[in-house]
Amino acid sequence: MRLILVRHGRPNEIDSETPSDPSLNTDGWRQARAVSKLLATEGVTRIVASPMLRAQQTAQPLAERLGLGIDTVEGWAEADRGAHRYRSTETLRAEGGEAWQKFLADPIRYLGADPETFRAGVLAALHATAWAYDRAERVVVFTHGMPVNIVLAHALGLDSITNFLVGYGSVTRLRRRENGGYGVSSVNETAHHRSED
Repeated sequence: MRLILVRHGRPNEIDSETPSDPSLNTDGWRQARAVSKLLATEGVTRIVASPMLRAQQTAQPLAERLGLGIDTVEGWAEADRGAHRYRSTETLRAEGGEAWQKFLADPIRYLGADPETFRAGVLAALHATAWAYDRAERVVVFTHGMPVNIVLAHALGLDSITNFLVGYGSVTRLRRRENGGYGVSSVNETAHHRSED
């Protein structure tokens, strides 16, 4: 089977109504439409998304275009699910200082989750999403930066889980092998955003 991981579009970091789970901003909606346009002709058979608003909204244009429902899977949520305010990796890096150093030292714990529990939850979501479908299936998962990194680290046998800076609205492609492992076909595709500029 083919598994396509999409990081959500750019959210509104200054969202005062739902600061812990913000909606997409204008750029984020543009990225969501670009993802929809890219994947619309790829034979997608199922759409899965994190329960977080930014992932659900990013999935919406593709779901509407293909007439598919969105299956919500808890394990695809981000580690900051219990945080009081969304703070992107890009913002933390730009601000630098102590917060950025703490994030680099232990990103999942910094975002508010237990690293082992979070990793186990993401991998359980991966296996449940991939094992249930045959080789002809193409499943798109709308998720977040940390889950994408965990999946890639697992597929590539890497110790660190922060190997890739996953862009907003980016596409990462995997395939499930016969032996139950995962091969990586591409990481962090973003060229499709240029078609929406």
